[in-house]
Amino acid sequence: MVQNEFLSKFDNLILNPVTRKIYGQDEFFNVGYWSSDTQNQKEACFNLMEKILEFIPEKTGTILDVGCGLGATTSYLLKYYSPADVLGINISSQQLERCQQNAPNCNFMVMDAVEMKFDDNKFDNIICVEAALYFDTREKFLKEAWRVLKPGGNLVLADIISETTEFFGGLVVPENTVKDLEAYKNLYQQEGFEQVELAESTDECWITHYRYLKSWIQEQFQAGVIDEETCKFNVDGIDNLLKSSLIDYVLLAARKPVDKV
Repeated sequence: MVQNEFLSKFDNLILNPVTRKIYGQDEFFNVGYWSSDTQNQKEACFNLMEKILEFIPEKTGTILDVGCGLGATTSYLLKYYSPADVLGINISSQQLERCQQNAPNCNFMVMDAVEMKFDDNKFDNIICVEAALYFDTREKFLKEAWRVLKPGGNLVLADIISETTEFFGGLVVPENTVKDLEAYKNLYQQEGFEQVELAESTDECWITHYRYLKSWIQEQFQAGVIDEETCKFNVDGIDNLLKSSLIDYVLLAARKPVDKV
């Protein structure tokens, strides 16, 4: 898929008024992490950020938010980092306009995750929340992440992996599919990352999010906000996702060895 076509599709998806209604004013676009007491999508997204950031024991130095969406993840980083130490990148200038509103004291740049315009050994940490799925490809991104991380730097992610592209609306290139969790972990090890820690979180994230979304859509139908045809179309699609065993949701942390420059 050419980049302009991808951008148009993704901008329309993330900026869609219905999407924004689901996520609210904080402007996340993640499935989140659902604990037993999680009440809504906003709480789930906050939970997810905490789960990912637990992988960084000492939250110091600089952090790069790769594929920063509308800036909600970047804004959340300010809970631990100063604005001067936070930088977000995204290939969409339209999304970055919202980032500037949602995290006005942070810096943002239009940049492709697989071709970063940074010097080597620049960042202490990199975070990537549900964006690597859409890169062309993860392998190229990991090479760049390795290059721009300082020795001893942390790479932390939430990611969605699948051996098929069929559930992702043409937004995922076939070259970015992954056979299974072992193959996924090997991508990081082959690039030279160490201390690769993977937490499979499909039920807590992917499955529970779509169960919540299904209930939300049904509530919208009952309230007369959407018609029966729209409700059925979306619920059927979600049911197909929930039945599939081809999708895994993972949290991952990896480290660039201290002796690598």
